[in-house]
Amino acid sequence: MTQQWTITDEGTPPGNRPSNAVVRSFCQRVVPQRAPAAAAAESPPVSPLRSFMRLIPLALLVLPLVLPTGIEAQQPPPVKPPADTLTRAERDALREIARDARAQARVNTASDSVSRRKRAEAAAPTAFGSPEAKAILERARVARVSQDSALTAYRATTTQRISVGMGVRRVGLEKLLFRMDNVAQVAWKRGVGVRVIPQGSRMTVPMASTVQGNAVEAVSIPYFPGRESLWFPSSTGVVKSDINEREAIHPLANGAETYYRYETGDSVDLRLPDNRVVRLRELRITARKPEWRTFVGSFWFDRDGGQLVRAAYRLAANIEIWDVVSEEVKLERVENAEAARLRDSLARERLPRDVYVKDSIQRVPRPEAQRGGNGDDDDVPALVKAMMRPANAKLDAITVEYGLYEGKFWLPRANSATASMQMGFVRVPVTIDEKFSYDVVNGDFSLAAVPPAPVRRSRTADSLAGLNADSIAKAELERRRTAGTDGGDVTVTVGGTARRDTAAIRLRRDSIARANPNSREAQCARDSMYVRYETRYEGALRVAYDMPCDSKKLAASPTLPPAYSSEEELFDVKSRDELLEALDMSLQPAWSPLPIKLRTGADLARYNRVEGLSLGLLATQELGAGYTVSALGRFGHADLHANGELSLARSNSRRTVTGTVYHRLNAVNPEWAGALTFGPSLPALLYARDEGFYYRTLGAELREVRELRGASLDYRIFVERQWTAGDSDVVNTFNLLGVFDKNRNFQRNIDAQPASITGIEGTYLRAFGSNPLGLRLLTSTRAELGTGTFEFGRLSLETTLSRPISRFVVSLAGSAGSSAGTLPRQRLWNLGGLRTVRGQVPGTQAGNAFWLGRAEVGTKFAFVRPVAFFDVGWAGDRTTIGATRPMRGVGLGLGFLDGLFRVDVAKGIFPGKGWRTDFYLGAPM
Repeated sequence: MTQQWTITDEGTPPGNRPSNAVVRSFCQRVVPQRAPAAAAAESPPVSPLRSFMRLIPLALLVLPLVLPTGIEAQQPPPVKPPADTLTRAERDALREIARDARAQARVNTASDSVSRRKRAEAAAPTAFGSPEAKAILERARVARVSQDSALTAYRATTTQRISVGMGVRRVGLEKLLFRMDNVAQVAWKRGVGVRVIPQGSRMTVPMASTVQGNAVEAVSIPYFPGRESLWFPSSTGVVKSDINEREAIHPLANGAETYYRYETGDSVDLRLPDNRVVRLRELRITARKPEWRTFVGSFWFDRDGGQLVRAAYRLAANIEIWDVVSEEVKLERVENAEAARLRDSLARERLPRDVYVKDSIQRVPRPEAQRGGNGDDDDVPALVKAMMRPANAKLDAITVEYGLYEGKFWLPRANSATASMQMGFVRVPVTIDEKFSYDVVNGDFSLAAVPPAPVRRSRTADSLAGLNADSIAKAELERRRTAGTDGGDVTVTVGGTARRDTAAIRLRRDSIARANPNSREAQCARDSMYVRYETRYEGALRVAYDMPCDSKKLAASPTLPPAYSSEEELFDVKSRDELLEALDMSLQPAWSPLPIKLRTGADLARYNRVEGLSLGLLATQELGAGYTVSALGRFGHADLHANGELSLARSNSRRTVTGTVYHRLNAVNPEWAGALTFGPSLPALLYARDEGFYYRTLGAELREVRELRGASLDYRIFVERQWTAGDSDVVNTFNLLGVFDKNRNFQRNIDAQPASITGIEGTYLRAFGSNPLGLRLLTSTRAELGTGTFEFGRLSLETTLSRPISRFVVSLAGSAGSSAGTLPRQRLWNLGGLRTVRGQVPGTQAGNAFWLGRAEVGTKFAFVRPVAFFDVGWAGDRTTIGATRPMRGVGLGLGFLDGLFRVDVAKGIFPGKGWRTDFYLGAPM
């Protein structure tokens, strides 16, 4: 299909481009760095992608816990190293040997370019759907590594936003963990360098009391010679001509034929004002196997020049975090063993014997290493893996857009990425959006030269281990200078104060800094601005930052967008969504069944009044073409009843269709009872508080789940047999509190009515507003139609509204539902309990119709929030609404992390008047 577009001005709208520097800068700030040690230079380097996979998921979860003392968490005192009797020259020689050994080890343990080329040549006959696809890829490879000498300068303004949230449900009133906004002017001139003039920079942490500092290091550089055209999978931002099999496999790099297939797609002609036509061609790239290191996507190129014009792509499979960590640990151990062998041989060859002997004595393995430990390279303990399940991450989509400037230069216009991580019961969504607008392209403007990076001096063991104020001050200044973060550190505190240096260290550091004419202190004594420098992209680029001495000006800059403005207000969301339409079900990795994986874990364990402790075993197999087959078996210790499911699913990350045959335990009103998940299992185990009622089913279903922007649609068509699970043999299931209170037993389960039902049911969730300081709304619509033993229809609507008012936050929730026909007992609405009317026993009232209202008032401080609440609700026969007095309850609660965790103490008003204490997850506030 060929389309004809007409451009009426110089080119497409201005734009931008994201960078891996965003993630790396965030890693450097959030992940605490190890204390320096004498042998720091000998530690194996960790790639940015490896750091992300191994540290970021845990860092995001730990972040709220370290907030009271600032993002730079306190480090334990370093272990005192053995006495170092080597001279500085000898120690420097050893560091050089260690670096050489590490570099050579990476070469020895990696596949060589010859073998990669041979594999690619062998795969080439099946890699291309047509000769044209091969020609497009070859032109794209040439353009990717070529530099356009005609482009000599540009000046652009970048707007950047990174948001990280936190929540329990797939769609809901998600809590904003932090948000980073940057607006900056970026200027580049060939032979001169890059200069960044920050216009505004702000870190927003709603749960924090204060946020100090800025994040200008995250500002992306749209172009420099050698810049990678794709934001990801490049781990450095610099073009690497060959693939790196230890990282994500770049689909355009040499050797990618081994991992990808290429087919041509649509074509588009762009007619410029001078009547010149630019012809674009789509290359549809799919992975040969459903592996997380590979991608599927739609890539558009200038047919003649081979430059990338736009793209939409995603990972070919989700990332199983623990599997990736274990794989990387194994590879690192091999690399470390090779590096140690090479280091020893190099030391023997280059050093005098007495120096080699002294060094080898200091390197005697620690006792724990001799017992089988391997220091920081140890794999994650199996118990941690089992408890922190699920542990996966998925890259939903990346979009890349370029604009044509001066009729010949393709420069980044807009990039975006959406991803999410699930670690245990916590879901962490991440969005990154950037755009560039170009003021000058190839214009004539002056730009101050950027000096080269100074030679970094080696620090001696004395300076690293010294404890006096002078050495600590010098070390801190050196850290800031070499890291390029002088003045850019971000400190976040919650209800307290950040850690401060002692007066002696602070005074000495200031005096040392003032003695250096290029330090921030010395420059600010002469002017309101200072210049600091940073080397980025693994030394490929030297960047100068023109910073205001008063860093508060950046956070208060009028150029910054409102902290809680929507994506639609800042970025071209419509254009991005049009690109994402290419990532449909047809764009999938090839059919290539992978080995079956078996696992268990906390997410497959549950505890309830019927099953007691129920453990599950899950077997999954990726088949390719988007298909996954899975089998789940579980067994309850109390009812001695086996359950199982066999499913075949197909997904493109945002849409999943699943066919399942099953024999399982179902929850009545799962939206209230927790649907047999981790949340209700904990109180059931601890003190026999089970909010759910259950029945058994045997049947088959076809289910579809669609994840939309701020919404989700989940529906299923089913045929099933239903019967009771409430026999008396499982009423007194064990609970921990029952050890001390023999009368602490579970409430009896309902007696479900036998039924054979064919039907359809669905849930549509929609969230409005992401501003925790503004109005937020969550709506839920649920419907069900069934026929068979019983013929019925059910419909319920629920709305939750929250808004800060003065020093408080108010949340109002209302819901109502009714039905038609005759409902079986297991399809009635049961009110009472934690999610409906607190202070009342679950199932106090039940019927084929209901209404419910809940009001909460809490403080504005979200990290730890006291809450007062009042609930009122009724359930009964739809023909007798108002004939029965409604239930009521009142109480106090304490929420943590904006309601992620919550403890409530409730007092029943009517009909029950007792006290109830509940712990749960995912409260509105």
